[in-house]
Amino acid sequence: MLSLYAARAAIVAAAVSLVTLAALHILKPDLHPSRTMISQYALGPYGRVMALCFAAFGVASGSLAVAMVPTVRSLGGRIGIALLLTAAVGLVMAARFPMDPVSTPPAQMSHSGRMHGVAFLLGLPSMVLAVLVLSFALGGQVSYAGLLMTVAAVIWISLIVMIGIMLRVGPGKPPDPNGPERFVGVPNRLLMVAYAVWLMVAAWPVARW
Repeated sequence: MLSLYAARAAIVAAAVSLVTLAALHILKPDLHPSRTMISQYALGPYGRVMALCFAAFGVASGSLAVAMVPTVRSLGGRIGIALLLTAAVGLVMAARFPMDPVSTPPAQMSHSGRMHGVAFLLGLPSMVLAVLVLSFALGGQVSYAGLLMTVAAVIWISLIVMIGIMLRVGPGKPPDPNGPERFVGVPNRLLMVAYAVWLMVAAWPVARW
């Protein structure tokens, strides 16, 4: 019964994360979606909406981990569940600690800004690894494994493109309005949307809706 309610909580929370993320694009039209990371929505009067979005992602991740405990028994699956819980911690930290403005020098970063960086380093790798590990772990157990792997592939492609753009820009390089950084927001948003979809797909059969 616990796994049933946890799976339903994961679906609801993932849906909330998508709705709040979409709402932020309407509430803050001054932030160009293709040029900015979603963390920048945490700055300004609608920061609490972005905090809710991150918190919802965290709740969805943690709830899915709880829902999967009775059904995922392989070593790989257990590792995936641990990664999912770690991702939940990172996402909740991102909700609690908003980033500093992007122009803030490293030496002048606030405690919140530094903690947001820790949340990013903790949450993002755990997210993408959990998706990959659990998709493989469920491959021989469920009929929807193909869909999970497809969404996982979208997540990983988005991550690779995002990292590629960030490496091209690099720290210390002058901003270029016409450079590759003008596209960094696209893979960032696609990754998070695909992650929410993956959470819902993975939780749906357990939720039995």
